[in-house]
Amino acid sequence: MASVLSGPEVQALFGARLPVLQAGMGGVAQPELAAAVCEAGGFGMIGLYRHEEGEIRELLARTATLTSARFGVNFVPFVLDAEQLLGRLACLADRPERPVVTFFGLPEARVLRSLPAGMDYGAQVGTRDDLDAAFDAGLRFGVLQTVEAGGHHLGALTRTQALDQAAQLLAGGRMGFLSGGISNAAELRLALDAGYAGALCGTVFAATEESAAHARYKQAIVDARPDDTVVTDRFSIGWHTHRHRVIRNRSCDGELSAGVIGFAHYFGKRYPILRYSVAVPTAQTEGQIEDMALYCGTSCKDTHAVRTVRQVLADLTS
Repeated sequence: MASVLSGPEVQALFGARLPVLQAGMGGVAQPELAAAVCEAGGFGMIGLYRHEEGEIRELLARTATLTSARFGVNFVPFVLDAEQLLGRLACLADRPERPVVTFFGLPEARVLRSLPAGMDYGAQVGTRDDLDAAFDAGLRFGVLQTVEAGGHHLGALTRTQALDQAAQLLAGGRMGFLSGGISNAAELRLALDAGYAGALCGTVFAATEESAAHARYKQAIVDARPDDTVVTDRFSIGWHTHRHRVIRNRSCDGELSAGVIGFAHYFGKRYPILRYSVAVPTAQTEGQIEDMALYCGTSCKDTHAVRTVRQVLADLTS
């Protein structure tokens, strides 16, 4: 069967031959993963979460040494106030990399009114109202997340509902992507046939060789099946506004002490990780990895080994 290829609008905006965006997973989506996705024909993104401006510039420069393709960055408005978010966006305005900016969740109105000119913006949302608001604010594209997704949830739509409602959600030629549990070519084709421009995927890329996820976290995704995941609000220290889908572990099942269970090393600093922290275990994390937030969507159903990014994209698009 022929490969699934991006439409002309997707290729023009993202430079991606394949209609697959990689989620900007904080901690996991580092330059090596984003660049590998771009080099394999998809669109890679760096997860910036709470990174400060100097760190952002370093991450952009590092990614640009690994790929000449256009790539993206992802911010989480829920963990930054308006001034912090606008300051970080301003530091991107004159960057030679010209990253596409995505938001996980819609920023507040005053941020949307003050977005620096000259950049391309999109947002991941979980409701029709937020999708409408994103396009009304002039964003170039939207990502509609469903409850099959790993990580924090932005709404309560199922993938079936999102497919059934695609004509209404994407009316007027909107460029929309579907996110949540998509892990094979048949599911990607269903999204395209419904009118979506492609898919945004996270879990399948978290378990790749190029991902910055901890090796034991990657193996947990490989070993998990959808029934092993649970939607909970347990991992809320550092970000308490949303429920999230994770692999069920001891931290989900009991009232345990919220003491330090590990440490993360990043940009020369050592950060304690509390039980119930939102922090994801990366290759630079030590401690009780299996008790941390192991974000995982139902796409674990097709993740049977730690693979390369190129292998994942081949399975998604052929």
